[in-house]
Amino acid sequence: MESTKKLVSEFLDHLHSRADASFKGRLHQAFIAWYVEAEFGDVKWDFTDDVNDSGIDAVIWNSEDNPPVTIIQSKFTENFGKGRLGKHAYAEFRSVIDAFRHGDERFDKLVAAARSDLRRIYRRAHETLGKGDNWFQKKKAFRLITSRLPRRKYQFGDIPADHFLHGDEILRLYSDFRQAQTPRARDLTLRIDDKLSYRQGPRGVTSYLFSAQLSDFRKYLQTYDVPRLLARNIRYDLGSRVGESIKKTYENSPHDFWYFHNGLTIICDDFIERNKEATLVAPSVVNGAQTLYAISTSKNKASPALVPVKVIVRAEASSHAVEDDQWLQDIIRSVNSQNRVRKSDLRSNEPEQVLLQSKFREMRVYYERKRGEWRVVRNEPRYRNHERLSLVSLGQILTATNAPDGMGVLTVKKGVDDVFDDPNYKKLFPRRSLVARRFERIYLSYRIATFLENFGYRNATERRKLRHGFWSTLWLVHSSITAAVRYSVVDTSSIKRAFDHLEARSSVPAREARKAVREAVATVWGRMAKSSFTRPRLVDSK
Repeated sequence: MESTKKLVSEFLDHLHSRADASFKGRLHQAFIAWYVEAEFGDVKWDFTDDVNDSGIDAVIWNSEDNPPVTIIQSKFTENFGKGRLGKHAYAEFRSVIDAFRHGDERFDKLVAAARSDLRRIYRRAHETLGKGDNWFQKKKAFRLITSRLPRRKYQFGDIPADHFLHGDEILRLYSDFRQAQTPRARDLTLRIDDKLSYRQGPRGVTSYLFSAQLSDFRKYLQTYDVPRLLARNIRYDLGSRVGESIKKTYENSPHDFWYFHNGLTIICDDFIERNKEATLVAPSVVNGAQTLYAISTSKNKASPALVPVKVIVRAEASSHAVEDDQWLQDIIRSVNSQNRVRKSDLRSNEPEQVLLQSKFREMRVYYERKRGEWRVVRNEPRYRNHERLSLVSLGQILTATNAPDGMGVLTVKKGVDDVFDDPNYKKLFPRRSLVARRFERIYLSYRIATFLENFGYRNATERRKLRHGFWSTLWLVHSSITAAVRYSVVDTSSIKRAFDHLEARSSVPAREARKAVREAVATVWGRMAKSSFTRPRLVDSK
């Protein structure tokens, strides 16, 4: 409950900042703009919300999606999750859907009631959606979003059930969104007795070095959770023994803490010092994730432990967001050297990775974009029945199966950094909209790899022994299956049902499928063992 309150508070802070910057303080409009960005990314869209909008608040255009237009109605209140959406809201939205579905005088009436500047937009949306006769696809064009709780009895079946997004669903979306787009943290106040300062002329950056009370951070974390203060850090809690040692020193040997710890690095927008206290405006801890996670769970809220702190105050002239400033990103990479930064870590906040996390969640798979992320969320009830898939594993699977000639196997064998280096990464994960369109293919590759892993070997011992041939076998099995797949007539739900059936039952098709992958494993391994497996496209080499 407490974590939900923190998330709601943070979400409202984010909306207030967005409203003040772009919408003259109008939170309901900021809410719509946030949703479009979180769900669809960088797309063209028209903001229609205002008087005489005929029940339509936004129209999104994306020719690469199916359907190529999305129509949104929004109902927002700051009392998040406090009260249920009214019957009228459902009825109003249903009338919008009926107008677009059936056309005739109903659509003419909707257009006539709209402001003159919106009529052209609505007609274009109607014309775009009108192409083709498949309502199964067209109904996916409508979404009702609200911060209120649902009234299930007033929902209707004209659109998919998951296109009604109420308070809980919105918070889940924000929880994913914030991992890549964390709003600015609240000001952090630290007590200081003395400090060293350094100003770099060309960049206009001022930095400070001082010792801070670690209990000041612990106090801050009573109100705000760790990920918010970490802001743009590229990893979460890695769960190493280092964290246990940090907590033990903090609690049992606080006076040794300063000597044993390398220190925290914080980037902020301003540094205001008064009466032996420094207020850091919009702080972001870019090195110190393990420390913050360690002390956040400690019962000791008043430890005398001191920690070295380096504060970098961004130049006033800089208008770029932290994630867009290459120099600051270089700092983040450099100071996070205690645990090696992998190239996959640097990809974890890309828009397409955030989208994939949302897509896989719909399939009850937790896609771990950031190392250590699963440790943070695995005990949440909503994820207890989820499979786990890491960014690294997906990258390897897609690399091994992507090239028709099998050369992706060689890339996987060279190492993880080669998988996530350009240009290979961009082949696997192009822009966000294309990844969305390719998700069926991505999900199918994942399920094939999982099926091979679970049923291609008689036992764990054989799996370890024959592991060297796994990627070649995956390429071979994937090529055989996808040669017969028509992606235009399958979707993720049908793929899921098929593989769930093969994995859970002992029917004839299931037994035949398991027998086939074991034969593939044996064939590949036999050819490798005889050293006759020489074609470059199928070679496994270190």
